Amino acid sequence: MRPIPEFSSVEEESKFWDEHDITEYGDEPADDIQLAIEQETKKRVTIRLDVSLIEQLKKTAKSRNVGYQTLARGILKQHMADL
Repeated sequence: MRPIPEFSSVEEESKFWDEHDITEYGDEPADDIQLAIEQETKKRVTIRLDVSLIEQLKKTAKSRNVGYQTLARGILKQHMADL
């Protein structure tokens, strides 16, 4: 198999692959691929909140363009750091 050539632009690479078969190239292992496997650091919990509090979280989260659960986690994390 032939090595994949270096390209100077995305357009050049696109044109190359339009005209060539990928199965004829790249038999060597890729040395620039890195996998990052991380252990999950969050655990699901269930808590009961007043409906009005959830609505307030949703309204605030929407104004900040984030999910309300993300906002709630951030508030809890900040509050714990302040203790």
